[in-house]
Amino acid sequence: MKSVCLLFVVLVAAVEARQFSRCEIVKNLRHHGFPEQQMRDWVCLIEKESQNRNDAIGKLNADGSWDHGLFQINDRYWCSRGHAGKDCNVSCEALRSDNMGPAAKCAKKIFARHGFSAWTAWRAYCQGGLPNIGNC
Repeated sequence: MKSVCLLFVVLVAAVEARQFSRCEIVKNLRHHGFPEQQMRDWVCLIEKESQNRNDAIGKLNADGSWDHGLFQINDRYWCSRGHAGKDCNVSCEALRSDNMGPAAKCAKKIFARHGFSAWTAWRAYCQGGLPNIGNC
């Protein structure tokens, strides 16, 4: 167990931490083909889930899982630690990269199955008001 924890810490440390600005998030989402009519929802989701940090790891969930990256994608169903796997066929470390591509692809897959309601922060904070992205 000790070696697994140490490996997890080493892999976390290898990720380049970055906090994106709101307009950088919008630019990246557009680049990855997110629909313009949902852009404010996605921006709100990312701001509330990860505070725009690609290296974000949420608190330990009740089921023993963790949430990763900008979109806080859960490792119980969607990614595997240390190697590509699960429903998104991606490593959790790739979801915390400053390259939004793997996380964007996985987030779209989650959205296609469950909609925005898959994200707790979107349900709690984004349904009532969305951020202004007019200057982006």
